[in-house]
Amino acid sequence: MSQRPFPTKRNTFSTISHYLQFSKTISQLKQTHSFFLKTLPKPQYHPFLTQFLTQLLRACGDNLGYARHVFDQIPNCKNQFLWTSLIRSLVFQGHFIQSILLYSRMQRKGIFPSGFTFSSVLNACARVPAMFEGQQVHASVEKSGFLRNNVVQTALLDMYAKCGFVLDAQRLFNAMEEKDVVAWTAMICGYAKVGLMHEAWCLFDAMEERNVVSWTAMVAGYANYGDMGAAKEFYDRMVEKNSVAWLAMIAGYGKCGNVSEARRVFDEIVKPDASCWAAMVACYAQNGYAKVAIEMYVAMRDQSVRITDVAIVGALSACTQLGDVKMAEALAKNIEEGCCDRALFVSNALIHMHAKFGCMEQAWREFSRMKERDVVSYSTMITALSDHGEFQEALVLFSKMQKEGIKPNQVTFIGVLNACSHGGLVEDGCKLFELMTQILKIVPLSEHFTCMVDLLGRAGHLEKAYNLIIEYGGASDAGIWGALLGACRVYGNAALGEIAASHLFEIEPENVGNYVLLANIYASLNKWEDAERLRKMISVKEKRKSPGRSWVAS
Repeated sequence: MSQRPFPTKRNTFSTISHYLQFSKTISQLKQTHSFFLKTLPKPQYHPFLTQFLTQLLRACGDNLGYARHVFDQIPNCKNQFLWTSLIRSLVFQGHFIQSILLYSRMQRKGIFPSGFTFSSVLNACARVPAMFEGQQVHASVEKSGFLRNNVVQTALLDMYAKCGFVLDAQRLFNAMEEKDVVAWTAMICGYAKVGLMHEAWCLFDAMEERNVVSWTAMVAGYANYGDMGAAKEFYDRMVEKNSVAWLAMIAGYGKCGNVSEARRVFDEIVKPDASCWAAMVACYAQNGYAKVAIEMYVAMRDQSVRITDVAIVGALSACTQLGDVKMAEALAKNIEEGCCDRALFVSNALIHMHAKFGCMEQAWREFSRMKERDVVSYSTMITALSDHGEFQEALVLFSKMQKEGIKPNQVTFIGVLNACSHGGLVEDGCKLFELMTQILKIVPLSEHFTCMVDLLGRAGHLEKAYNLIIEYGGASDAGIWGALLGACRVYGNAALGEIAASHLFEIEPENVGNYVLLANIYASLNKWEDAERLRKMISVKEKRKSPGRSWVAS
């Protein structure tokens, strides 16, 4: 159509309909749209917009913005088909939240949804996931009498299953008179998602017709929960393997630390996709094979495999482990050049890497440019500030985090308590520990007690530090007693030093440093006999200090 001009004289309605019928591409449709907007007055062209939009939704592909614009030009549109078509198109293109909002607008307009409308918006709710909105749709389904519609039933079942509400999904499944393979698979996926693998297996075993999705759900379910024996059994029985199954097996072996089996799965894939490459990079990185992880990442780039955010985060982690400054710069450059989506967890990993290399300016710059931050973002930055001696800045950032409504977690408090400890901020540290344990009800870890004992010990509050250990039962942790013993060494408290050392001798009898510290306490108090007794113990047991080693690559 674009190859011939429109006639210059006024066209009849039938001629315009003819042009609409034969307009197939976006370019042709836009020409048609422009023509009848110029040719007809508004009251006459409105009926053509409906036909035009129907054609447009078929041809627009990823370009839904133009379709939305045309849709908004139709005054008081009551055409259920158009509303449903636009909702389905939004869902198909991955605009799930927009489709849910459009459905809500449709409801407010009083337009009666069809079964296709319900199934489409339920699919969107499942993918977000948006459980509250899904339940509202469920209520509308019941009021509208579509609960017996098999397509809508399956969509409801899938929504509840994907949102993790397997009991609701199970009730729907049991109530269905006709269960197709999609319903069976959705229920199996729901059980697998929440780790109910026995229930998933029973359903799978009873399933007459199985598809690749149901097989993959079983493999991924067992792999995600660490039962690699069962996962491998299903994986080996799969006639048609897919990327999801490969990815689940590689990631599952990676979590279990079985790197060789993960690589075996990877090597069996004829043409691994970007997700499988990324999983292998992550597998190496998380199991301490940092050099190999970097080699895998470089191979991805050399073979023009698409770099995913998972791959770049694995490479960043490996680079941090190696202390490879040149590679760190190369990775940061790759991200700047747009090698992958700058997802939230990519920025978090980049901040961590910059901080570990002492590049606080770059870490701050990355943190500042983030449009969205989560608890990991703040915790990483607070810990970095604490590690680099910027104690007040760490507390200021912690305060900002609270003002933004982001709830701190255990890692956040390790960072901020460390800042208080090394900065000598006793009052602030005690208030923060009370906030964590008494107000936020966060269960303290040994690292928190170590920070608090170190904080109180540095300030000379040895009795308070000891009472804290006893109160919270840290008797089996070497770090906590080591912090107390170190403080006793500074302040020459032999009584508490002996108590701390006695615990340490039981927990880590081969650590010669504990004997040396107690001997030094005796020596500082002129208790030479006790000091000599300890030195003889060291000599008799032939204890040796472990040699120091830098983690930074030379």
